[in-house]
Amino acid sequence: MMKLFDYIYYRIYVFFLARKDNVPETTGWILLSLLVFATFVSVIFLMSLVFYHSIPSKWHFAPILILIGLLGWYRYERDFDIEKYTSQWGDEPLIRKRKKGWLIVVWFVVVFLIPISIGVLRHNLGLIN
Repeated sequence: MMKLFDYIYYRIYVFFLARKDNVPETTGWILLSLLVFATFVSVIFLMSLVFYHSIPSKWHFAPILILIGLLGWYRYERDFDIEKYTSQWGDEPLIRKRKKGWLIVVWFVVVFLIPISIGVLRHNLGLIN
């Protein structure tokens, strides 16, 4: 699992480095932490549909978001060394890089659409109890 997160961090870092971001390493771990948190929230929302339990309040999610952010900072920015990731994925073929890049983008979209859709269906349309 950590190899997957390392790869996503590396791809985010390279993406923002190519666009002349001032701090691509910070942007990388923040977006990765946001992706992990959104995945966690999506799983909680889907479990609430399957097992018919209520969704925890935003105050229950805040400590989890802070913890994920601190772990991301500790792993990726504290002792920043992009060379270990560049040596592993720097020579990846362009076709594979594009496929995996699209999968990362789709993952971002899906994990944000799941809670939004469930919220709209439950609160705005009243279709889900």
